[in-house]
Amino acid sequence: MKYEFHALYDFASAESLVQQEAIAFLSGLIIRPPKELSCFLEVTDHVTRAGLLAQALATPHKDLARVGRGPKKPGGLLGLYRSEEYRRLLESRVKTLSSLGLATFPPNPATFPPGSWTVQFTFTLQEPYFSRDDTDFYVLENPVKKEWIFRVPYVAPTQWKGALRAAMVRRLVDGKENLSPSEFARRRLRLSLLFGGEKGEEVDGLSSPADYLDRAGGDEAARLYRKMVKQYFHSMDDEDLPHHAGRLHFYPTYFDCLDLEVINPHPRDTGAGELPIYFECVPAGAEGTFALFYAPFGRSGNSEAETRKEALEDLQMVAEGIQFMMTGSGFGARTSSGFGVAEERIREGIYQVKGRKPAEFSTLSELVGDVKRQFEVEKNV
Repeated sequence: MKYEFHALYDFASAESLVQQEAIAFLSGLIIRPPKELSCFLEVTDHVTRAGLLAQALATPHKDLARVGRGPKKPGGLLGLYRSEEYRRLLESRVKTLSSLGLATFPPNPATFPPGSWTVQFTFTLQEPYFSRDDTDFYVLENPVKKEWIFRVPYVAPTQWKGALRAAMVRRLVDGKENLSPSEFARRRLRLSLLFGGEKGEEVDGLSSPADYLDRAGGDEAARLYRKMVKQYFHSMDDEDLPHHAGRLHFYPTYFDCLDLEVINPHPRDTGAGELPIYFECVPAGAEGTFALFYAPFGRSGNSEAETRKEALEDLQMVAEGIQFMMTGSGFGARTSSGFGVAEERIREGIYQVKGRKPAEFSTLSELVGDVKRQFEVEKNV
């Protein structure tokens, strides 16, 4: 008995015609597999069939398994993704994730410390979303990241954290000309408290956000920042900064559709592309839910009024960062080409600060404006 999945449902070692028929069956173009592979009738799940198409990489028919015989006759993975059955399957799995409590549901801030808040909204992709999955064997070299068990496309919490941090760092650096070294250092401290320590990540090819911000802000701002961090955490270490977790907690975003994009590089001598590159993507128009939760854990001893003001300042910074990330800098891969951007108008937008009634918003600009007004009121109290 064969226990390995691809060994049990093997079509790569069959004859060429059988391989083509197997690909057509897995793509949903025919209702019965070739008689040599009658065991394929056991594979009724469309997501599993998409995984089996990876065997085409070992055959002459990998393009057939990717897009079929052309735009007018889509087959392979492209035809599978555009089928109604596959779309309903993804929708069903996203609903299952919700019913299991694994979807985007931040906690009620009422049970957390003063100043806690949440933001949640449903956005629509204006441009396709690209990312990178960690699967080792797939019919495409550029698959979208998928949830490990249910295999639905998603944005992991760590991806949201990295995208929002990069967007807010970029906003800080872009506006540095209007900031004094002390104000640059103060805002950098706020980012550190929101996202955690600056080590262990790369920004623009530099070893960490710390190196990048040191260079962007200048020596004086870097010195003041380190002094502020040590004062905030009462650190006595002259060398290393204290390690700390961030106050923001992110949640996954699931999508219920997939598609393919193609890039066909054109050689200068011929002007005609012959080696198209296929990218898996979540198409424009797809909806997803973004959510995050903020809990002001940190130095003890602040009064409740000071904590509320600090939390509202953080909320204002984050709201501006979310708007810039969603509609400007983008999230996911290939953002420099304009992908991974969402529409300004959103659905079911709501944010709630502990001790206040939930507030609704229908655009990201409305969120930024409303939070800014609340912060100004609180600051003047």
